[in-house]
Amino acid sequence: MLVTYDGIVVGRRELGDSNLYLDILTEEQGIIEALAHNAKKINSSLLSSASLFAYSTFCFNCNEKSGRYTINSAKPKYSFHGIGRDIVRLALASYFAQAVRFCTPEEQRQDSLVRFFAIALYEAEEAVELTTVKSCFELRYSGMLGFRPDLRACFNCGCYEAEKMYFLPDRGQIVCGECFNREYGGRSAELLPETLGAMRNIIYSELSRCFKFRVTPTAAAQLSEITEDYFLNRTERSFGALEYYKGLL
Repeated sequence: MLVTYDGIVVGRRELGDSNLYLDILTEEQGIIEALAHNAKKINSSLLSSASLFAYSTFCFNCNEKSGRYTINSAKPKYSFHGIGRDIVRLALASYFAQAVRFCTPEEQRQDSLVRFFAIALYEAEEAVELTTVKSCFELRYSGMLGFRPDLRACFNCGCYEAEKMYFLPDRGQIVCGECFNREYGGRSAELLPETLGAMRNIIYSELSRCFKFRVTPTAAAQLSEITEDYFLNRTERSFGALEYYKGLL
């Protein structure tokens, strides 16, 4: 059975001298593992579409008995070549790809995720400030995985703003200074107003706008610490590419 999906390559593994297994993020089926015959050969029609981060329209041959996919053909849409020209950008994009590869369920529809991931790769390729790109990916993707924090107001009294606001990562909620009590459980972080504003923008804005904000270096550093901690704890994973990225800074 032939099926056609748009997808982005988030992982690849060699099979013999010329073949590749590709992990491809699709909207229709989540992560698909597909065999790309002869994709490593210089004259292969699949060569460009088999590159990491390649965004293509793939035609798959799906074995109805085994459920396994083989790539029949591919038409490139965008390749994000700029990422590979900078080691820091490459490390950050590789972290995004690892996260999507290992956290996105297989064979489950993922509405908007392909678009979000493409935007994240574009920002990793073009943005001046990569720290906030990383934070936006971590927090927004957490929400897509079912771990969306509630940042609308203090969970206890409902106030939107206060002199002091705290984020409770174990609860995924915020609490104002008046209601703050360590009995509410676990860890907490007193938020800079800029940090809270950025977090709300990431969670509640349209996909096309969630990366579009600016904060001071101090707020960017706090935001990065909070979103990384939240994402890693909620997904219960670690990522080698993240450690490599941080080692380059």
